[in-house]
Parts: sequence; C-alpha cells; structure tokens
Amino acid sequence: MVANIVCWGEVLWDRFPAGAQLGGAPANVAWHLALLGAPVAMITRVGDDDDGREAARRMAARGIDTSLVQVDAERGTGEVEVAVDPASGEPRYRLVPERAWERIAVTPAARLALARAPALVYGTLAQRAPEGLAAWREALAACGPDTLRICDPNLRPGRTAAELVAEALDAADVIKLGEREAEACAQLLGVGTVDGLILWLLGRPAPPDARRARLIALTRGADGSTLITADDAVEIAPVAAAPGGDNVGCGDAYVAVLAHGLVAGWDLPRLGAVASRWAAAVAGVRGATPDLDAATVAALVEAAP
Repeated sequence: MVANIVCWGEVLWDRFPAGAQLGGAPANVAWHLALLGAPVAMITRVGDDDDGREAARRMAARGIDTSLVQVDAERGTGEVEVAVDPASGEPRYRLVPERAWERIAVTPAARLALARAPALVYGTLAQRAPEGLAAWREALAACGPDTLRICDPNLRPGRTAAELVAEALDAADVIKLGEREAEACAQLLGVGTVDGLILWLLGRPAPPDARRARLIALTRGADGSTLITADDAVEIAPVAAAPGGDNVGCGDAYVAVLAHGLVAGWDLPRLGAVASRWAAAVAGVRGATPDLDAATVAALVEAAP
C-alpha cells in the first residue's frame, strides 16, 4: 500500500459573493494532489453540521482520504468571507473565529499516518491557537525520519506572531513563499531583505546540526518563480492564465505540484515548469478547487518544460 502525503490544517468554506466554495489552504493542496493522482490524506476538524458533512463528502469524491477528518461536537465548520479586488484580482479574507479546525488533534490513526507519510504539508493558520500549536508540534514529532516537511505560511495582517512563523519555517524542508509574503516574513523576522530571509532559511550561517531548508520556491505570479537551493537557483518562466478567473488558490496549486513532484523525484526544471502551468490553469478559473478533466491534467503534467 502506498502511503499518503498528509495535509494538516484548516478546511473551511470560502463565502464568495456568488456562492460558497470549499477552501482552506491545506485542503486546497490536498484537492490538487488528488487531481494529480497522488495518494493524499487530510488531517483536519469539521463541525457536526451540514457544512462539515458536505466538505468531507466533496473531498472524498475528489479522491482525498478523509478517514482522518475529525468531527467536533461543539464548534462549527470553518468559514471565511471572501471579496476579490476587481483591480488586482487578489482575494481579501475575513476569517470567522472559534471554529473546529482550530483544535485539530493527533489521534492514534493520525499518528500512524504521519509516521508513514512521504510528505507533510502545513501552513501557520492552524497553529494560531495554543491547542492548535501544541497539536502541530505533536504532529511533527510523529513524522518519520524521512518525511518531507513542506510549509506554505498563511500570513494574516495583525494576526501572525513572529515566533509562530519562525517555528513553522524552521521546521520545514521545503518552503513556498509568494513575493509579498517573503517581504512580510523578512520584516516580521527582522532579517532585513528577502535575500536575507533566504539565507536564513537555508541555514547560512547556522550550527552544523541545525535543520536547513532544502528548497525554497519564491513565486511572483505573472512574473514567474524561482526554485532556490543552497547550491543553485532555477528560474521558472511565467505561464499566462486564461482571462476570466481569479488568483484564489494559485499558491496552493503550486505547493501541491511541489509535494507531488518532490516525492516522485522530479528534477527542479520539471518541478517548476509543471507547478507554473498548474497554477496558471487555476488562475484561469474561479475559485481554488476547480475540477480539471483528465486530458487537462495530462497536458499540464506531461508537457516538456
């Protein structure tokens, strides 16, 4: 049996003016991993309500293993009010607090899945409450020695503690950062510039036994991306998105390809090219979790870089 890539964190409903769509960054990543054909499980928590049951149903229908989804008898399923800036296409979020995903637990089944997982994908949002932070630390400790830790921080203005971000980044083997997010992290962590942040993430200088990031993906939207290691920097050309879509979930799509490609052993040029194409395909539609048909998936993955 092939072990699942595990996505840890929030699943919620994005309340767009035109209607609700399934969201939450880790859940979006899981959705795209399933589209890619990767075995993936979601560790999250939903309410004992219609929203939670529908979220689990949709994830399972997409091919995500939902056996580790927990049900909270006291708190409702997560939701976010979303407005999209008509000028930039950038989403603006208002997160509804005190929801089920803020207290995900490491159950015995979750512990077993984490020990076997080839990769763990996480952000920072699910760690903002003390019980969520404690559970995330427990999840990291449950991972196997070869589990690839992949972090895409979820920064929210006025809500993100520097210590929390530093701990999440410091625990990661692979880090994906949007350009603005990288600048915000550099300021938050007091390392000056984005270049300074990258040096810090790569662990130079650092004690010989310190954990170092193996790969940093710096994305710049329509301007492409760069995959950075301690020894190399690979520039990835941008891919134009079809008109009529939005930017919601593009970064999550990019992360999904990173996780899948790294587990599959892709080289950096292929990894970046497929991630860029996949993110552009998502930018060409509305919402973070589109249904891409098999022919589209094959074209995105199999085309030469």
